[in-house]
Amino acid sequence: MTAAGLASVAAALLALPAPALAATAQTATAQAQVLENIQYAVLLDMDFGRVATTGTAGVIELNPGSGTRSCDPTLVCVSGFAMSELRLTGSDANVQVNFDPTFQLTGPGDPIMAEPLFPGGPGAVVTISGGETVVNFGARLFINAGQAPGVYAGDFTVYLEYH
Repeated sequence: MTAAGLASVAAALLALPAPALAATAQTATAQAQVLENIQYAVLLDMDFGRVATTGTAGVIELNPGSGTRSCDPTLVCVSGFAMSELRLTGSDANVQVNFDPTFQLTGPGDPIMAEPLFPGGPGAVVTISGGETVVNFGARLFINAGQAPGVYAGDFTVYLEYH
């Protein structure tokens, strides 16, 4: 056979499909758990209590970690106060808690700015166990200088996501 003939035979052999090899199959398991929607109920509204001012600005803080209220020396805080208390319900799992960085209380005078406070800060993770857990929110309330007397109220938003 000539070199050209050998090259043609070699090219033809390369074009043939390779012999099939024996294959094995393995079975793997997959699963998913569908979680309940996270719900929350307000058990107790946030209440900074009553405050008297000397006409200068000041800060009231409701600390959810310690359950205490503190007032700047320029303010006189009287009467009771309350942290916001929320009951989270859903599947037993970790839940990340986030919230807007500020909210406002409005009333007869200039709006009063507040910053929510949550143990661990924004992005903190709490665990729902037994289908529910209760969390407390506090806030820093920034009373304006010359704040007009009256009742001020507002809302803050909480975002909950399984984590």
